[in-house]
Amino acid sequence: MKHVFFKSFATKLSICILSFTLIIFTAIMVFFYTYSRERTTEYAIKQTHGLLSNMATKISSQLMTVETTLTQSIWMLEDNLNNPDSLRHIITSVVENNDLIVGSGIAFKPGYYKDKGKYFMPYASLSNGKNGKIIYQLLGSQNYDYPCMDWYLIPKLLKQNYWSEPYYDEGGGNFIMSTYSVPLYDKKGEVYAIFTANISLSQFTDMVGELKPYESSYTYLLSRNGSFLTHADFKKIMNETIFSEAFSTQNSYQEQIGHEMLAGHTGTVHFNNSGTDSYAFYTAIPNSGWSVCTVCPSKVILSDLASTSRQVIYIFLAGMLLLFLFIYSTIRKLVRPLEKFSESARLIATGRFDIELPTVRSNDEIKDLHDSLTYMQHSLSTYISELRQTTATKERIESELSIAREIQMGMIPKIFPPYPDRNDVDLHAILQSAKEVGGDLYDFFIDNDHLYFVIGDVSGKGVPASLFMAITRSLFRTLSQHVDSPAKIVTEMNSSISDNNESNMFVTLIVGILNLNTGVLKLCNAGHNPPILISPDEKITFLKFNPQLFVGINDQYIYTDEEIILKKGSKLFLYTDGVTEAENTSKELYGEERLSEVLSANTSSDVRATVNTVVQSISNHVQDAETSDDLTILLIHYEPENPTIK
Repeated sequence: MKHVFFKSFATKLSICILSFTLIIFTAIMVFFYTYSRERTTEYAIKQTHGLLSNMATKISSQLMTVETTLTQSIWMLEDNLNNPDSLRHIITSVVENNDLIVGSGIAFKPGYYKDKGKYFMPYASLSNGKNGKIIYQLLGSQNYDYPCMDWYLIPKLLKQNYWSEPYYDEGGGNFIMSTYSVPLYDKKGEVYAIFTANISLSQFTDMVGELKPYESSYTYLLSRNGSFLTHADFKKIMNETIFSEAFSTQNSYQEQIGHEMLAGHTGTVHFNNSGTDSYAFYTAIPNSGWSVCTVCPSKVILSDLASTSRQVIYIFLAGMLLLFLFIYSTIRKLVRPLEKFSESARLIATGRFDIELPTVRSNDEIKDLHDSLTYMQHSLSTYISELRQTTATKERIESELSIAREIQMGMIPKIFPPYPDRNDVDLHAILQSAKEVGGDLYDFFIDNDHLYFVIGDVSGKGVPASLFMAITRSLFRTLSQHVDSPAKIVTEMNSSISDNNESNMFVTLIVGILNLNTGVLKLCNAGHNPPILISPDEKITFLKFNPQLFVGINDQYIYTDEEIILKKGSKLFLYTDGVTEAENTSKELYGEERLSEVLSANTSSDVRATVNTVVQSISNHVQDAETSDDLTILLIHYEPENPTIK
């Protein structure tokens, strides 16, 4: 009979209603009994939050004075940009006129002032707090690479004013500070410098430490990432975060406090603080991302609520357990297909693009995920296939260009000295292409004691220029046989090249014939750089003849010769514009003046040493800049009587 009673619907419903009524009654009695205590607690919370709000307002106003000081100084800075040395007075004035600022600087983007080097950051700071003298420094080096620091990089990228995370600045203030950064913009809206002001956190230590609503309470200041800026335990300042402290003590409530403070909220949390039941009152400091928190033991203000708090906690934990079981079972059912998708994604990542995905029959987000993975499979498969084809094509082209370079270099003389048995002449040459193949050329040969030589520069670069170069060199060899006039050679070359020159390419040339017995030198300069004569008395002269048209432009053009007599010991330096027009990273040309200086300093060197010295000088000038043009040099040393020492 009793068994039937307890199973009946009426009994079960009655017990449920009775249980619910008992719970409600108990709750009402407990809350009514503690009503007066709650009023006291609410007053304590209100009072503490009032003190915190005043503290936050005071700190915020002090930070605002720093922001205002920098904002009002920008116009003076912009008026003095043309005189970077005068910026010292501006940042010194910023430090002198604001009691909170212990250092100020202007960090210009690297290379802004070319005469100041890569880094230029004038910085003024106090040597010993507000009672010290102002020290002026220029910051920036490999050890103090300020463009990589948060206070520089973040406002530059965000293009907005920024309070940095506190840090220890070894290169500037040499103490724990926070930096307020103001990006400065040019007329194009680009950031060219960061105007900064540094404040020492020690200025807030006493202010925050004095906030003690109760005798056994303490207050700390938190940065935007959770680091302690001030704390009753000085060892934790800048060495711990509220989250590391929460992790070390396994305190989830303290972690919750940290998240709330970082979110800029104002509130109160009841938590266990290292074994002591406590309350945390926190609020945000406007505009800085910082927040302040006061921790008070519960026994001071909430001692009478201990028993009630335990019951609330038990109910909360039981509810959390039930909620956890419910949520866990629900979520487990929903995410079961995702486990299969995860396994399929790992297989796809190994290259198995044909893996079959799990079947999804629902029409929800899981189905969208299935369709996205299917699309990814097809896209990756297509991309890998196209990538393989592209790679194979690129490798084939590189191989063909390498072979073309070998063929091209095989067409010009490369063995030096070329005439070891002759004592009347010595030569040395070098050709460096800007790409795999190029359009520069040189060539020479001796026929009946006459030295025939040519140097040229085809318009353009790459494969078209190399083909044009090959044609030009072949014509020179063909047309130079038993001809004593460079002009006749160039005229014939021009006629042949101009005929059917649909690509409208041209070549600048110098063709010369040197009589090794008499020293008579005949030259024809078709729009090329003037050759340089190095006389036996070490005088450097640019041989500037009458200008003549490039080869390949007009097939009716008739070229003329220029004739000079080389003295014993003279040298003739021929080159292409890849020498004088070599650029460095600052777009500065190597130039004829620098070339003349190098040649003047090496007049007594042999041809090989002279050419190598010029090439090294060009390399030192260009450094890391990309090679912009082919480079070719041909140096001829005429010594008819005295043999060259080998």
